[in-house]
Amino acid sequence: MDIKKNNRRAWLTVLGCGMLISGSVTFYTVVIGNFFVPAAAALGSDYSNISLYSTLVYIGIACGLPFVGNWLPKIPPIGIAVFAALQSIVVAVLSFSQSVVWWWIGGWLIGVGMAFTSIVVVSTVLTNWFSKKTGFAIGLAWALASVASAIMSPITVSLMEMMDWRMSLLVFAIVGAVLAVPAALFLVSYSPEKKGMKPYGYNPNASVEEVAESGVSARRAVRSLAFVLVALALALTQIVSVINAYFPMYAESVGFAPAVGAIMISVALIFDIVLNPVIGMTIDRFGAIKAFVAWSCVGILSMLILMVSAGNEIIAYLGAGLGDTLYVLLGVGIASVASTVFGTKDYGKIFAYITIFGFAAGSVGGFIIASLYEGTGSFEAVFIFCIVTVVVIMAAVIGAGISGRKLLHTAEPAETVAEGELVPEP
Repeated sequence: MDIKKNNRRAWLTVLGCGMLISGSVTFYTVVIGNFFVPAAAALGSDYSNISLYSTLVYIGIACGLPFVGNWLPKIPPIGIAVFAALQSIVVAVLSFSQSVVWWWIGGWLIGVGMAFTSIVVVSTVLTNWFSKKTGFAIGLAWALASVASAIMSPITVSLMEMMDWRMSLLVFAIVGAVLAVPAALFLVSYSPEKKGMKPYGYNPNASVEEVAESGVSARRAVRSLAFVLVALALALTQIVSVINAYFPMYAESVGFAPAVGAIMISVALIFDIVLNPVIGMTIDRFGAIKAFVAWSCVGILSMLILMVSAGNEIIAYLGAGLGDTLYVLLGVGIASVASTVFGTKDYGKIFAYITIFGFAAGSVGGFIIASLYEGTGSFEAVFIFCIVTVVVIMAAVIGAGISGRKLLHTAEPAETVAEGELVPEP
């Protein structure tokens, strides 16, 4: 086996995953928000109505995820490319829309397609390709997507200054397709075995027994306490992580200039680029459970900083940047916790089932935060809610880690695999 060629292909897979994420997930959940205001004005709709697009994206993802776990090992690269293309095609069609209803329908369709190009697919693929530095690989893929989004966001604004929002949205969709579709076709492969290769960090001296006992079956996992706890942690992390989108509202509530809120989002995006690989490296170094809990404490610190940041823009920027920790934990953090708790045997199926709860919760996360602010007239209640929620998340992750050790210890032997599953050759 050519080790250099093998490892080079593994890192190209990371690049491909980053391109796939950026050309679908980050473009069509984050950057597309730049089009909401002009589109709402042109369609005669309220901003709140068109922003329901985001809620329906999450619902669409939750609808698509039940199929991802079973289909992912079997679906060819062109299948993933089709789901990536679907999202860009829908966004392109939205550039011709004459009613906000089409944004709702489009959001749901994009979400269904995104189920096959987002966190479950990327985490499963990179877990298959890396037996070492897995956390760093997943974090680096998300960091690459953040870089692409950080570049594309101001470009969309510039485009709308040169042409109308409809033509700009069409160009935006084309760029998304150019990134995601080739990546799905040529760079993102489900596993190294499909390429006749081995995972990065592969140990040729590992025994068959070690490989066979690398995890538990999906059937056993979904009936466990550990599954409930990881699903709870993901759902709650999804809810608190959406606070990034409400920084402009917070800035306005404490009397900052409108530009401050926009800069807070930009700072969070910059931190995201750095935090993704850094958190991934700490997961590889200290283990997923310990690293997740430690970085959750940083998330709590960010809320405390934001609570005292009124009147000081620099403190607000610091709080916003550190607050992105929660968003990063939603990706590489939860993915690594699930791998640690359940192993890699049926990881794709298990994580797909877990993620359904997360995206379902994400559809109401913004409503909870906005309701808390509107009900109290202050973001202090929002920050306290986030702190308490993060404490519950930490407890759930620790509990899942303890329960998972027992689950892995009692896992059924490799012979009792589902029909069609691959087992190591004797």
